[in-house]
Amino acid sequence: MRRRFTFMEIIIAVSIFTMIALALFTYSQETTASWRRIMKERNRFSELLALDRAIDGVLSNVVTFNWQDNDGEDVPFLVAEPHSLRCACLHRLKDAEEGALRFVEFLVEDHKLYLVHSDRPFLNWNEVGDRKTVNLLAEDVDSITFRYVDWNDDETADWNTRMFWRDDWENIESERDDVPLAIFLTINWQDGRTESWLRRTLGNGYRERYGKWEAYNEDQP
Repeated sequence: MRRRFTFMEIIIAVSIFTMIALALFTYSQETTASWRRIMKERNRFSELLALDRAIDGVLSNVVTFNWQDNDGEDVPFLVAEPHSLRCACLHRLKDAEEGALRFVEFLVEDHKLYLVHSDRPFLNWNEVGDRKTVNLLAEDVDSITFRYVDWNDDETADWNTRMFWRDDWENIESERDDVPLAIFLTINWQDGRTESWLRRTLGNGYRERYGKWEAYNEDQP
C-alpha cells in the first residue's frame, strides 16, 4: 500500500527546501559581491602599477637642462610649483631623431591626470606643434601636490638642517640652475584615497645611484 505524505510533512519539506535555497542564494550573493570587490581591487592595483611606472620614469630621471628665453638668456627648463611640475628628464633612446630627453609636464584637468610631453624643448606649449603628446595617467583625481627636497651646501651648518623641503622651486636665485634632490608627489582621489610617491632625481633609482657612496660618519670633522 503506497503511503501518502501528510500536509504537515509537506509543509516541513517545503520549509527545509526554502531554507536551503535561501542559504544558497545568500552564499551566492556574498560570493559574487566578494568577487566583484576582488576584481575592483585588482583593477585598481593594476592601474596604480601603470601609474607608478609612469611617475617613476619621469621623477627618477629629472635632469638639469637650460633653454634660451626670448632675450636669448639661458634659463633652466624647470617650473616646479606646489600643484604642477614641468621638467626635462632622461628617456630611453628609441629613435635617434627624437633623442634621449623628454620635456614633460604633469597637470590635472576635469579630474584627470595628464602627462604632456615633447621631444623638443620649448618656452610655451604652443611652440611645440605636432610634437606634443598627451597621455592620460589617471581618472577621478581631485588634486595633486608636489614638494621638493633641497640641500644646503654650507658645511658649517648642522647636519640635520642641511636637507630641507620646499613647496616650490620658483623663489630660488636665478643663477642657480640645478634641480631638486628628490620630488614628493601626492595624488588625492575623489573617493578620499591618497597615494604618494617620493623619488630621487638625476637617474638615481630605488637601489642604485651614480658615483661612489660613503656612509656619513658623525665623528668626521
